[in-house]
Amino acid sequence: MGGMSRWLDVEAGNDDIDINTLPSNIALVDLQNDNEFKLVIGDLGRGDEGPRLKIFKGAMQISDLELPDLPLGVVSLYTSETLPRSTPLIAVGFSMGVYVYRNFKLFYKYYLPTVELNTSEMEVWRQLTNPENHKEETIIALSETLHNMPQKVLSIQSRDFLSLTLEQQLEFLENATDLPKKRHREVACITTMRMNSVDRYSVSCLIVGTEDGEIIVLDPQTFTQIYLGKKQWLVSLEQRAVALTLLPVLQLGATLVAVALASGHVHLYDGKATRDTIFLRDVVSVMKFGQLGQEEHVFIIITSNGNLMLKILKRTADFNPHAAGIEPTASAAAQKPWLIPKKSKLFLEQSARERENAIAMHESFQLELNRLRLVAARTLLEAHTKSDNFVGAGVMEPIRLSAEVEGLGPVFRVTLVVENTSAEKAVIGLAVLFHVHSTHYKVYNPYIKVPLLGPGNQIKFPTKIEEIFSDNINPDVFFRNVTGQAGEGSLIKVLLLKDGRSYPVLAATVTMPPTDPLMIPYDKIKTSDFGTVD
Repeated sequence: MGGMSRWLDVEAGNDDIDINTLPSNIALVDLQNDNEFKLVIGDLGRGDEGPRLKIFKGAMQISDLELPDLPLGVVSLYTSETLPRSTPLIAVGFSMGVYVYRNFKLFYKYYLPTVELNTSEMEVWRQLTNPENHKEETIIALSETLHNMPQKVLSIQSRDFLSLTLEQQLEFLENATDLPKKRHREVACITTMRMNSVDRYSVSCLIVGTEDGEIIVLDPQTFTQIYLGKKQWLVSLEQRAVALTLLPVLQLGATLVAVALASGHVHLYDGKATRDTIFLRDVVSVMKFGQLGQEEHVFIIITSNGNLMLKILKRTADFNPHAAGIEPTASAAAQKPWLIPKKSKLFLEQSARERENAIAMHESFQLELNRLRLVAARTLLEAHTKSDNFVGAGVMEPIRLSAEVEGLGPVFRVTLVVENTSAEKAVIGLAVLFHVHSTHYKVYNPYIKVPLLGPGNQIKFPTKIEEIFSDNINPDVFFRNVTGQAGEGSLIKVLLLKDGRSYPVLAATVTMPPTDPLMIPYDKIKTSDFGTVD
């Protein structure tokens, strides 16, 4: 590599840190949305200490949370792009499913769907549970039949049965009364994939890999399956791989793949080509790359001995092979004859598509443009006829009306701000009226008299609005702002009235946010069906 290093080593004070984890049990999360990223580690525990979710600020542990089982993967994701931005969710994978945490409290449990057993396995178990077949030669023959079946299609009961000795199998069959009917899938790994944008705060899908070799993509709002994955290509490695992570380097417009080998080497790949190699004196257990604290590009490495290592990518680092004096091999040149930057490649592909579909794209653009004009005209007409606007001007002086909603629910604090934008005249005789759906919300003070409002002055009117729940709460109501299914029930009309007028001076529409599920009264939760949401 020409003796050139692209990394700065950071002293982590690892004498007091003892971490026992897996490569997938580490994540960098902006827990408080303050651009201060924390290190989240799913620790397997040692001795009498059980598995825990540990939080580090830099190299110092600041919090932890007990886990119900050994973690197999830890990731973070955003499920909404609304502002103010909600805190990210933390998903922890276990053998049978995934637990989703919000604000370090259990928010949702997702279990992999079970599958029916194949007919061949069911037939073997029918014969095994028949007392007439409880003979050594018969059990050996039936066990051999199970052995010949693919392991990934066998149920857990069949796998456990095959691991027993002949005497233990006989004892098991004497006590067995029920046939296995369904096979439980097991989680192998989890990760996330952004849906529509590369922005770090964009909505991401949760991706679950199973022991059966399936890749399940889950919807970020409902956590239901929407896609299944497919392998594209592979690269042969010199040694056994022990850890894997992505290295997105935005200033270079590239995303590298770091692969740690059992020999202590860490190779960085750009596609199929090697771009850098790091040698460590210990075998890597876990790797993660991302923002830690205020530093954007930090390579976090946990070794098999539990040591924590931090490497900061230099701002002048260049992973171009010629910049580091690397001569591409013949195989690499054959695989990648042209080193085209990803942005340029995307531009060329887009240009080719535009040339091939020029007429269709132009017609589609004109159609969408006309539709946008129609929607804008309809909205303007509706706002004009309903006085649905925030600034009014006419016979009276200009008045501005705005509203701010605060709280987690079900009781919200709504602050109305009435402002006289005139620099000369005062306004008198105003009143504020709330118009809501009585079955959805209750306003504690629906009618407010506005006193004399001087030129350039404003007055704030705080009031309380409570969301009303029926006896049977639909869980979808808490994701209405994300799914776009809020409907008229979540809208509150604020009317600004004036003495002597038969119609409102101004009308503002306030979209109420959903109540946080953790704030729902306990009696409502008991009488409702929330599935597995806690």
